[in-house]
Amino acid sequence: MESMDELELLARALPDARPPSDEVVARGRAKVAAARTRPRAGRLASRGSWVRRSWLWAGLATAAVVAVVVALAANLALAPAPVLAPQPSPKPGPNQAMLDLAARIEKLHEPPRRYWRTSRMFSNKTLNEQWVPRSAGDQTVLWRMGGGKCVWSFSRDQGGKYGDASVADFTMADLAALPAETEALERKLREYHRIWNERGFRDSFAEFAPVLGNMLYMPISPQVRAGVLRVLAGQPGTSVHGTAIDPLGREGLVVDLGREGGTVNDVPVRYRLFINLQNGAWQARVAYAVKGGRIVSYDATTVSGWTDVLPRIPKSCPRKG
Repeated sequence: MESMDELELLARALPDARPPSDEVVARGRAKVAAARTRPRAGRLASRGSWVRRSWLWAGLATAAVVAVVVALAANLALAPAPVLAPQPSPKPGPNQAMLDLAARIEKLHEPPRRYWRTSRMFSNKTLNEQWVPRSAGDQTVLWRMGGGKCVWSFSRDQGGKYGDASVADFTMADLAALPAETEALERKLREYHRIWNERGFRDSFAEFAPVLGNMLYMPISPQVRAGVLRVLAGQPGTSVHGTAIDPLGREGLVVDLGREGGTVNDVPVRYRLFINLQNGAWQARVAYAVKGGRIVSYDATTVSGWTDVLPRIPKSCPRKG
């Protein structure tokens, strides 16, 4: 049986190295073959000399293979290890904060109760509280206080209407049936936009976004509210301006929905919407003076949510209607 094959020796010498190329193997074997076939001068050697020469040829063969192995090892040592370039992290979009908020609030659970209660403060002058029944036929309670005076009223609900028609003529059932999936919700909101334009308006859907922001104070589920945030975040006129403190001292996410500025008390203003960081609800809409940035007016929600309890109206408040 012949001695260990050169390739086997190579594999054992460098178990972790790549196999040598065909060209390298051919050169190594050529050296061994040349050493074995070199012509020998003089007479045949004795048996002892032949044995010594056999060991000599084996040593030469081994040396040749080892030389190849060493050369390969040297070449491998010089070859730089492959380095994976770090992949840059994807940059967050300009309105990523709205999407992050939507992802948090869609996990909330707000079971509907008998009334949807809202309490809103207008520039620290007027407080407006309203209890809208979830079931058609129940009574809506409205309590309004301002200028040191207050009035309240019961009104029989007509077909379960919500009462705020800024986006659409919603009933409470309509709001409860809105889809939470973003694409389906946007298709529904575009239907409402089309109805508005059929009434004579000519705003694009993106220009309709400031009105859609009103849905954040309506009686919708956290999942639908998250969908509204995603739809608004995708509009070209929407931009997030970080967090700030609203006129009532609460932190909120500040968003510009692209609403055109106007004037309040003859002062040019720009509008910002504050969104509640806990539940994604409409927190306040603030009009800032274009020059100087002071607060000119605001509309802030102080209470918003479901309840089974009707208000206790102060006895000093007369009933209206």
